[in-house]
Amino acid sequence: MTVTTSVTPWVALTGILSALAILAVPVGLILVIVGLVQFFRPAETPPGPEEFLKSRYAGGEISLSEYEEMLRTIRGDGP
Repeated sequence: MTVTTSVTPWVALTGILSALAILAVPVGLILVIVGLVQFFRPAETPPGPEEFLKSRYAGGEISLSEYEEMLRTIRGDGP
């Protein structure tokens, strides 16, 4: 006497869904941890006007005389 077993599509689907449910827990925990880390990380502050001016001068966008004039204006030393 031989015994044959057949897997119906519903049994296969149940197995697949079970595997996905088991994987959903650790993936969900990882996503929650990543979200919390990003939430509590201090935001980067944008550069101030002097730093921005330095980067423009360093990049060759403005000349030394323009840099010095703008720096005096930023600091309030005159026009």
